[in-house]
Amino acid sequence: MNTILVTGVTGNIGSHVLFELLFDLYSKNEEAIIYVLIRKQKDKSAKQRLIDEVFTEQLVPEKIAPFYKEYLEKYVRIIEGDINSFVIPEEAGTSLIVYHLAASVNLSNTEKAKNEIAHVNYLNTQAFFDAIKLRTKKLIFVSTAFSRGEIAGKITDDYHSVSSFDFRNFYEAYKMKVEKLVLQIAKENNFSCTIARPSVVSGRLIDFPKYVSSRYIVFYSIGEFFKKMKKTYPEMGKIRMALNMEGGLNIVPVDYVAKGIVRAAESKEEQLNITLTQNVPTHYIITSILEKCGVEIELVPEEPKNKTTMETLFYKTIGSQLLKYSISEKHYFESKLIRELLVDIEEPNMKDHFKKVYDFAHDINFDNANITLEPNL
Repeated sequence: MNTILVTGVTGNIGSHVLFELLFDLYSKNEEAIIYVLIRKQKDKSAKQRLIDEVFTEQLVPEKIAPFYKEYLEKYVRIIEGDINSFVIPEEAGTSLIVYHLAASVNLSNTEKAKNEIAHVNYLNTQAFFDAIKLRTKKLIFVSTAFSRGEIAGKITDDYHSVSSFDFRNFYEAYKMKVEKLVLQIAKENNFSCTIARPSVVSGRLIDFPKYVSSRYIVFYSIGEFFKKMKKTYPEMGKIRMALNMEGGLNIVPVDYVAKGIVRAAESKEEQLNITLTQNVPTHYIITSILEKCGVEIELVPEEPKNKTTMETLFYKTIGSQLLKYSISEKHYFESKLIRELLVDIEEPNMKDHFKKVYDFAHDINFDNANITLEPNL
């Protein structure tokens, strides 16, 4: 019987990894003990957070709805603590399968962002590795497909044979730093390690209910910003959006990502990009989002110099984090290893579904509390 430890389950990918692990046990008629490390909040215990933030009616996939409460009781154990301060119970043994997802996603380039990323994503993670290194048989460390930095052309799964990187922010730089650290720790302590690298994550496209996500961030943030602004300033005028007309963004549904991460436990690969073989053209993403917001746009090759008040506000906030991705050079991910790992699952077509994926979040105002649940008949 496997013993599993998962961090970051209250996050978007982490919650779906837990859903996938429970479904795996059910569909294969297997048993396992799944430890989830959750930080308590001032007014909320770790257990309450698991119920309130992960197993909400709106988020739970249909495929686990009939049995998840029984399986939670039977197989899931909560460890209350932080990644740099927790105790693994003695009975967990010394052959853990560890899924480490807890991290800060801050794409800003400020000194404050650097300190946050260095503390949470590096120092705390280092402390986490120290706590688990003697009790682990397999570690799946979730990084990002963007830890390679800015690059044109084909991107393979092997990031570590190169020595020069052009990082866009501290988030990318520190993810690469931790990747190198974790491989070194795995080698020194004789356990297997796979670095799993999802690209930009969207709502579900495989499991029902579709399009749902526990977080609506990155490209969703553009729509959230302009939806709010359009309501406040109906006469806001045309917005000039800087992007590379040749470029694209690799957007992967969260359920596809979770399936890849769970299966990575069986993989002997050290590096695995969880990406799709096709990018969504950046101009299509921006046009779809702003049309839905009712905002008139002009696509331009670089950030405008003589900005309007609204443009100034956008490029100073959301735009400051996302601009480097929208003007990024044309590239594509090989996505060969992930297709071999998920050969029995049809690769989602994000370009064909992007509009539905975004419109769903827009229509619920980026808040799952606004999802109308079907009554139980």
